[in-house]
Amino acid sequence: MISTTFEITDQQREACAVSVMRAMLEDYSKDTGVPFSNLFFQFASSPAYKMLFDYSTGLWMEGPDYLRDTFEDTLNPTDPVSA
Repeated sequence: MISTTFEITDQQREACAVSVMRAMLEDYSKDTGVPFSNLFFQFASSPAYKMLFDYSTGLWMEGPDYLRDTFEDTLNPTDPVSA
């Protein structure tokens, strides 16, 4: 059995993150009717954006739906005490 390990550069991680972000924002814009540019600026100032580009979180490896859930969770944080 051959085992191959690939080194992924930060440049490759960034390309993946940008691709996932774009796909998520395009879908979200289509679903909600909110203009892409408005969503982009809202997303760029969210904790989800910081998480996406903090490669240690692994969020850059997930798909657009997972990223959208993460983004929506940061928009509507729930307080576990009152939930």
